[in-house]
Amino acid sequence: MGGLTAILIVVHLIVSILLVVLILMHSGKDSGMSSVTGFSFAAQASVMERNLTRYTVITGVVFFLTNFALFWRLAS
Repeated sequence: MGGLTAILIVVHLIVSILLVVLILMHSGKDSGMSSVTGFSFAAQASVMERNLTRYTVITGVVFFLTNFALFWRLAS
């Protein structure tokens, strides 16, 4: 196992934990981020929800890429 593989494993673990945290931060069907953060303005809550969704998607893509890279590195 080389240095690049070790770095990929560490990055993958960090991204995995971050992805779980971001997914758990998402609200349910009836509640929004406003109930968690205390904001009462719907506009601010919707911006926060949009940003949270954006960060979750980006983290999911990075998770997929590190997963694919690790599979490719460890398979050869």
